[in-house]
Amino acid sequence: MYTDSCQKVRVPHTSFVKMCHRCHGKGRVRCSQCHGWGKTRCTFCFGSGRKSGKHCTFCHGSGRRRCSRCSGRGTKTCDICKGHRNLMHFIQLIVTWKNQIYEHVPDQCPGFPVKLFEKVNGDKFFVDESALVYPIVGFPEKEICDASKRGNDEHMARFSRSMHILQQRQTIELIPLTQAFYEYKEQEYNYFVYGIENKVHAPKYPSSCSIL
Repeated sequence: MYTDSCQKVRVPHTSFVKMCHRCHGKGRVRCSQCHGWGKTRCTFCFGSGRKSGKHCTFCHGSGRRRCSRCSGRGTKTCDICKGHRNLMHFIQLIVTWKNQIYEHVPDQCPGFPVKLFEKVNGDKFFVDESALVYPIVGFPEKEICDASKRGNDEHMARFSRSMHILQQRQTIELIPLTQAFYEYKEQEYNYFVYGIENKVHAPKYPSSCSIL
């Protein structure tokens, strides 16, 4: 759950067999390379039958060679019915599961791209999961409560009429973010350490080979 998915289902009692429209029930179609002749022009003598004043050894002087695509038959197996001559027709139902996400990041730090939080993990100290979740109330940070209510209202307004909501989950995740300042060659710089993986983001790194 909570991943996008798509499933194709055959609707019961809608199937029927019909003759293949490509080969008209024959199971084979005319070869497109030799146009049904079973032979093609020799590529070594270009159809003349002679090469360097002698009989062409590849086509034995005939100027034509057996078609490599149909093995000289002039026809090949129908690529639509695979030689079965008939096709099964039915109504197909496509069921799509879509994971709709609403995210809010409070206390954003200037200079740090919020999108980087998607690549790391944090401490999930609150998880509420149900068929329908309710907005968070009583949390010490009022901004979190407001974001929860806003996300819940937006989710219900956008998807409750056009989609069937199977499950909802809301999570408060604490992702560590530290901003460090340093000086290099009398210039001030800074970098960020984020996530429990301690990944580093240095927007203005002084040099790729510097040792701090």
